[in-house]
Amino acid sequence: MNMIPSVSRQIAFVQYDDQSSSMIVQYHTGFKASYTDVKQDEYQLICRSVNRYDSLMRLTESRFKHVQHPST
Repeated sequence: MNMIPSVSRQIAFVQYDDQSSSMIVQYHTGFKASYTDVKQDEYQLICRSVNRYDSLMRLTESRFKHVQHPST
C-alpha cells in the first residue's frame, strides 16, 4: 500500500492499494471515502502533482463509490 500524507488541511492522507486498485481518502474529521478501479498511473499523477488536492478532486469527482462515517 502506498500513502500520501497531509494532502490538505481537510485531508489527512490518501492511501492506494495496488493489489485491489482501490484508493481511500481519510479526512481529518474521521470521514473516509473509498474509490475502486483507480489505475496506478492516476494515483501517480496525484503523487507527482504540485497541487495534490486539486488533482485528487479532479480524479474523484466522478468516481465516488462508497463512504464510511466514523463511529460515534
